[in-house]
Amino acid sequence: MGFSWQITGIFVFNAYFQQLDSLLFQSRHLWQIQPFHHSSICWQSLYAQKSDKIISVASQNQTLAQALNQLSDKQLLELQQDVHKLANWLTPWFPEAPLLITLNQQLLPSNPSTKPNLKQENKLSTPSQTLPIESAELKRFAQGIPGRKWQQMRYFSQQFNQMMMHVDNLSTVSAQDFTKTQDQPVDKTTQVLEWCAGKGHLGRLIAFEQQLGGQESWDKPSQDKPSENKQSYQITSLEWQQSLCEKGQQQAEKHQLPQSFIHGDAFSEAAGQLLTEDTHAIALHACGDLHCQLIHHVSQQKAKSVLIVPCCYHLIRSESYYPLSKQAQQSDIQLSKQDLKIPLQETVTGGQRIGNLRDIELHWRMAFDELQREQQQCNQYQPLPTLPKNLLTGEFKYFIHWAIENRQLNITVDKLNLDHYLEKGQQRVQQIRRMELVQHLFRRPLELWLILDRAMALEEAGFHVELTEFCQKNLTPRNILIKAYRS
Repeated sequence: MGFSWQITGIFVFNAYFQQLDSLLFQSRHLWQIQPFHHSSICWQSLYAQKSDKIISVASQNQTLAQALNQLSDKQLLELQQDVHKLANWLTPWFPEAPLLITLNQQLLPSNPSTKPNLKQENKLSTPSQTLPIESAELKRFAQGIPGRKWQQMRYFSQQFNQMMMHVDNLSTVSAQDFTKTQDQPVDKTTQVLEWCAGKGHLGRLIAFEQQLGGQESWDKPSQDKPSENKQSYQITSLEWQQSLCEKGQQQAEKHQLPQSFIHGDAFSEAAGQLLTEDTHAIALHACGDLHCQLIHHVSQQKAKSVLIVPCCYHLIRSESYYPLSKQAQQSDIQLSKQDLKIPLQETVTGGQRIGNLRDIELHWRMAFDELQREQQQCNQYQPLPTLPKNLLTGEFKYFIHWAIENRQLNITVDKLNLDHYLEKGQQRVQQIRRMELVQHLFRRPLELWLILDRAMALEEAGFHVELTEFCQKNLTPRNILIKAYRS
């Protein structure tokens, strides 16, 4: 499993970042596009490169656009589901595509046997690849928490507990306390800050497991035996929504757990003051600038450790991304909010019904775009805001009424041949899927570029940093954990 191995070390991070940055920069014409904005497939003049290594999937006189148009729906699906096949297929137009995949595997290998032979000092012990069977207490505790979210939390908690054992064993015992620790255990309260906590499910789980003795979600590696000191957690959960704070506090009191909620703004200076040199910060799927702000705070306040699983990179306050690390700030790559959405194109949640609704929405949006381009005689994409989801279960004409009213267009729906636009919209969907297919090759590399930027920024702030896939990708595609601690 890919989540059984970590990489660490600023020199390793810098080396990988430089390679990744170079490959992404030279291929930016392939991924730095907005498929919705194009009425035809891009790369009409991008011909296969002349090389003895060109595979037979395309002739050297064929453009990438022509090859994409010739893909059947079955072939398209096969390439969407297998990034290795996709890399090979794209090789005639991007010969470095397989190298990009190799680099991904070296950073976060799907098979531990493929890991590169790198010197990794102070690496944490390898985490358990499976979770222990849930006890009756945990099953009762999990009631009301969605299944995938619950599994993500358990894997995250496993990583947190293993890191806490490691950090605890790294701590040196002062001479004046040495005799004391020989005579009797020392009671210790560890301060944990749960960032953007929601109802505080994650912090509550960590506190609950500690209450049970820490045995439920992690195995004890032989090299990281927990110390004899009695350790307890005081969880502080920061959340912006007052209602979630109230519900979370009720649950904490119900289970009699040491968890308190603070209703506050993560972007405020006051939020940073919640961190001290003894604080351990955690954030599971904190979005965009929110987890970047946490990195800023833990660096400024010299917090003890931080565990972050980033999400929704595009949710930033500025129009373009400004790198966190000195290394990434020197890059020639400039990322817009749209570029930051590319890593998020991969989804595994929602089920068949949600997937069908997504397909209908894309189809109808493209049908409307064809309609407005033709009626207004303007070949320019007109975006629509988030729409009421109940529209997707009704008739197409009601969606068109809503879209025309939203864009304030002077168009009479009753006089339109809506079937004509539905047909043209379906053709656009086929084109978009094929342009997005090319972008798919770059989803994980772009995410790793962003992850490495965060890892290097933490290293620059004095943290020892490790990257790992903390859970299986079928639980969440956003499964990369940044683990940073001070020795």
